[in-house]
Amino acid sequence: MQNERKVCLYGLEHLALIIKSKSGVFYYNQVGGYSCLQPSIEGILAILDDDTKLLLKNLSDYCFNKTKLTIEDANFIDDLLRTNRAGKFMSIDRERLDDSMEAWLNVIIDNKKMDKAFLNGFDEDKGILTWSNSD
Repeated sequence: MQNERKVCLYGLEHLALIIKSKSGVFYYNQVGGYSCLQPSIEGILAILDDDTKLLLKNLSDYCFNKTKLTIEDANFIDDLLRTNRAGKFMSIDRERLDDSMEAWLNVIIDNKKMDKAFLNGFDEDKGILTWSNSD
């Protein structure tokens, strides 16, 4: 029997998308600000092309120390995502607001808006947007 394969993302310096998929690999990160939560998800990791790191900065600043999101938070974050090519194909999953927090956002992936030069051949529509936690 094979051990569960896990990848720690504590040292992540970029925005990353974990596409929820039966990959056999689980990714985990320290999230939720000072709560230091450590959720994990099975999937495929993709580093997002946020070359100016403006989206990363704006998400980090806005989500600082949040342990769950409101509808207002989701609407604001959706606006941030739409203004950057790294996030234009994602939106916050309204059904998972209580499970979204600083550095761990449940997102819906719109494959029609995805840049095919970045990610191609995926039909999964759920993921986690993650980055380095503030603590």
